[in-house]
Amino acid sequence: MVEANGDDESKPTDGSRPQQPPQPKTRASIGGMVRDPRDRDVKTGPSLTAFLRDRLFTAISAALVAVGLRRPRYADGTLGPRSWKRLGIFLATIFVIAFVWTSIHVVQPGNVAVPVTLGHSGDPIGAGFHITLPFTTTYSMSVRVQNYTMTSNVGEGAKGSTDDSVSVLGSDGGAANVNATVLYRVDPKQATFVYRNLGTNYANAVVRPSARSCIRTQFTLYPMIDAATTDWRTIESDAAKCLRAKIEPRGLLLQDFQLREVALSTQLQTAVNSKVASQQNAEQQRFELATAEQAADIARIQALATADSQQILACGGKAATVSRNGIRAQTVVPNSLTNCSQSQLTPQYLQFTYIQALKSIVTSPNTSTVILPFDQNLTPLLNVNPGSGTTPTTRPSTSTKVAGP
Repeated sequence: MVEANGDDESKPTDGSRPQQPPQPKTRASIGGMVRDPRDRDVKTGPSLTAFLRDRLFTAISAALVAVGLRRPRYADGTLGPRSWKRLGIFLATIFVIAFVWTSIHVVQPGNVAVPVTLGHSGDPIGAGFHITLPFTTTYSMSVRVQNYTMTSNVGEGAKGSTDDSVSVLGSDGGAANVNATVLYRVDPKQATFVYRNLGTNYANAVVRPSARSCIRTQFTLYPMIDAATTDWRTIESDAAKCLRAKIEPRGLLLQDFQLREVALSTQLQTAVNSKVASQQNAEQQRFELATAEQAADIARIQALATADSQQILACGGKAATVSRNGIRAQTVVPNSLTNCSQSQLTPQYLQFTYIQALKSIVTSPNTSTVILPFDQNLTPLLNVNPGSGTTPTTRPSTSTKVAGP
């Protein structure tokens, strides 16, 4: 027999291991559903994503029904009538917003805008607030000064506006690389013309090919050495005129053209240096010649002045008014030699000169003693009154000592 106890277990009498009764399956509840731990598939309830999607769909449906774009659905699944009034109000609101939004435009400083209405471009509008026709789109274009730089030097020019230097040939076959800069801007009055014909890429469409072509054309008119030295400014001016004639009819204004550098080959650079040295030597020689001519003019004028003074002393003179370098002045004109009885230096003049020389010696601060000889040859110089009939003594006398100051 099997003896029952409080536990639901039966123990065999033969001493073998008791058999366990079958256990019921344990189920876990997740999301309102029961799951067997030994089941591999998990069955869950509605997820958060599905819940939010349903809510969003419901809100959109309600909004479409509210504005009349969708018919309402009743609880029994039937569709209700559409609200044409609310639909009309909604469409009118959308139209008004689009009307106002496409009619108001703000243009930033330094720019003009090209209005395009349904494919038709109108006159450009300047900076500020503007109201245009509805359904108008504006395309802004800068009217500030822009630069296009052609250079072989790294780091020159603005990023995106720098190009390689221009390879040129002179009339003598000499080659060089030219660095230059073009400053230009869009003509505000021609902005619509530029947008319609060139678009916004006018730098590559017009400025670049025109500038490089004009530079090459001007350098072919001169020998390369002359182009890099004496004809530099002429080439720069002519290239600017050529470039202006090419870009201004297309709505672009040339502000400045700068020819900055001509990089010659080694042989040509040596020839240029020799030419410059020769020019400097020629300038030095011209300066020396001009200096010599001025010195000769000074000597000639001094000689003429001496001759005139001697002629005036010998023959006399008369007062006259002369004009020199546009200035009228009073002077003494010597009498002609035909009216002069004495055409040589007189003893009176020599005596006067002698006395002036003695005076300068006596008044000199370095003179302490002056010895005046009385010689037969110097007697005419001391004859202060030759017309009085007295004869100057020729007898030697003792020296006279005169103390200086």
